[in-house]
Amino acid sequence: MPTRILVVNPNSSQSITDCISSILSDYGTSDLSIDYFTGPEGAPPAINDDETSAQSTAACLPLLLKSNALETYSAFLIACYSDHSLVDRLREHTSKPVLGIMQASIVQALALAHRDDKFGIVTTGAQWEPLLTPAVLSFLGSSDIARSRFAGVITTGLGVLDLHAADPQLVTERMSNASKMLVDRGATVICLGCAGMAGMEQTIQNAVRGSGKKVWVVDGVKAGVSILAGLVKVSSS
Repeated sequence: MPTRILVVNPNSSQSITDCISSILSDYGTSDLSIDYFTGPEGAPPAINDDETSAQSTAACLPLLLKSNALETYSAFLIACYSDHSLVDRLREHTSKPVLGIMQASIVQALALAHRDDKFGIVTTGAQWEPLLTPAVLSFLGSSDIARSRFAGVITTGLGVLDLHAADPQLVTERMSNASKMLVDRGATVICLGCAGMAGMEQTIQNAVRGSGKKVWVVDGVKAGVSILAGLVKVSSS
């Protein structure tokens, strides 16, 4: 029986869902299918803080529960780069794997970084630095690990919708500058800290090419699908 993953975009912007689906177009196989859910009209068009995160959970959770999604799908990926409450709220209603893209990116980053190397996060607006930093520290569960492995969060000053609507040259410049700052802090793995950054790995690779280091770029959406597919396989064996 094939694994079926539902990727949940908890905001109401179809353009973000389209961006996510485009970068996952090669991931579907005869053994893995991926479907997408976009937040309804009552969800915010972009999630920028704890308030809009809570609003998106309130809008999405009832629809997910009323549908047959919990019975239909093998696993669920919440495509908002944050400690999104929908992850825990959905877990209250199913024993199937539920994962957020932030958590998925950290797991993959730690697997890629060598023992003495660090990972960091490039994200959008300045409001995310004080939100993501404690969320990452909480997930790591140890201040010692955080000090030795986490290079921090660098913001670009762009909004999630700006990533595809603003001048491409401006987006590239902001993403490149933030990535270079993380490499200067010792990062050899850079996480794309927004679902709207999906597919922007090459922008970062181009920016850090002259650093003299091998730098990995982690897309939490891709990481999440890969991890969930593995979890489903393990749980069904």
